Order: sequence, then C-alpha cells, then structure tokens
Amino acid sequence: MSETTDKKKPDTIEDKTAAKIEAYLQGPRKKRKNYVIFALGDRFDKDLSFAMEGFIKKEYAQLAISTPRTPDELTRQFGRNISLLVMNDEFTEKTAVMNLIRALKEKRRNETIPVLFLTRDAEELVKIYHKELLLYHESDEYIVYPGNARQQIMARIKAGIDNQNHRRSRRYNVSLSATVFHLNKNTVLEGKIVDLSMHGALINAEKDVIFRPGDQIKISIPIHEYIQYEYGDFIKISAKVRRVFISGNKVAISFEHVTDSQSHLIGQLLLAIVSKQFARQTARLKAQYAAQSGEKRR
Repeated sequence: MSETTDKKKPDTIEDKTAAKIEAYLQGPRKKRKNYVIFALGDRFDKDLSFAMEGFIKKEYAQLAISTPRTPDELTRQFGRNISLLVMNDEFTEKTAVMNLIRALKEKRRNETIPVLFLTRDAEELVKIYHKELLLYHESDEYIVYPGNARQQIMARIKAGIDNQNHRRSRRYNVSLSATVFHLNKNTVLEGKIVDLSMHGALINAEKDVIFRPGDQIKISIPIHEYIQYEYGDFIKISAKVRRVFISGNKVAISFEHVTDSQSHLIGQLLLAIVSKQFARQTARLKAQYAAQSGEKRR
C-alpha cells in the first residue's frame, strides 16, 4: 500500500518575495519622520546645544533630531521632512550660509521650511539676509543667543515648529501688464498682475471673462523693464486658478510645474521690483524731511 503524505512543499524564493510584496502593499504605509535639524558647527556653545536638543526630546518626542557637522552633510538632508532648521549663522562663511538656505528654499519651493537663525550679530545677519533671502522672510526668524535667556530661545524654537502655516512667500503689490492664455477656453486674454509672490499672483483680466476655480492658464509676465534675460522679455509659466473673486475676472493663481530657471527669474524680478519700491520710498521720505527742515528754518 502506497503511503500518502500531506507534506507541504517548501516555499520557493518567488513565493516568499510575492508574499512580502503583498504584505507591504496591504499593510499600513510607514510614515516618514519629521526632523528638527540643528546646523550649529563645532564651535557653537555646547551647553546651549544640549539644552535645545533636550527641549525637543521633551516637548516634541515625535520629532527626530539631526545635527549635521558640515555643509555637505546638511545639503544631503534637504530631502527630509523638516519641521524646523535651527541655523547658526557662523556654521560656515555667512554668504555660504545664505546660499545653503536659498538652495533649500528653492529645492522645497512648494513647502514651508521655517528657519531659525542663531546669531551673535543681528545687524550683520539682517543686512546679508535682506540682500540674499528677502523673498523668503515670511517663514524665517532670528534670535541673538548670547545673553538671551534660554527660555526665550526655546520659545522661538517652539514658535518655529508650531507656526508652520505662514504664507510660503510674501506677496508684493505690483502693476504689470500680462497676457493670459486660458487653456480651458482656448482664449488669449489681456490682464494686469496686481499682486505677485514667489508662488503665485493676483490677476485682473479682461471684463468679459469669468473664471472658475481649477481653471488652467499660462501667463506671460514681462520682465524687460526690470531684469535682463538672454532668452526673451517674458517669463512664461503655467498656473492654476485657486480663488475667483466676486467680479469673476479677478483671480488668485498658484504657479504650477515651476522649473528652477523660472523660479530663479521670478525671484530676480521680485528683487528688482522691491528694490525700486524701496528706492522710491526712501526718496519720498528724504523729500518730506527736507521740506519739513526748510519750514523749521523759516
């Protein structure tokens, strides 16, 4: 009589691999960690460094901590989920620090990455930040750490982590004629940009058009009066209508599918516009001061 066995055949490698893939797809997706990054450098106050890390571990146990020691190490972490970057402005040479922050902001331009600068010299920091990173100041802050109470420094860290819903970039009042190609209607419209930021704009279009939220448009922004661009006099950029005002032809748009080159050009345009606005304001204040001084001398 032949023996019958119920022995199970051993799983093949393919079976095991398939089982692992199925388990991965069916199981809960592992969440990526959120980080507080301390880019402080080797010469930073060690006691304060330990105190700040201890504060994060106690108050934000769900957040991971990273302490890159070199600019290269910091750059490699730009792809992480960053809840706050605490940056000593002496981490490396100051212009290099600003270049690092700009690289982060441009790489993650669709997100808000708040930066808290720790400095010994507020005046110098503000001066170089204004020159290099003015367009990103809505989400960044600084504190002079020598002589400041630890409690105040921790409060700034807390504010940086908790208040991440600030506008990604400041909006500036402008007056720029623009051409709008309405993809949904296959129509070219004339309009005026009245408000511009790194991430979007406010546009008044022709009166005989009514937009809808979600409409796809392509906008041509003239730049020749402000900056020199070897490939033309316009920035052409795709956008989406996010908000329609009651008039129907006034809309808030967000820029979509922005390339590094387009982002750089928008930044250069805004810097040129802001510089002109500051120059006009300064000239006006000087004229007012001169007029007032002349009246006093009479």
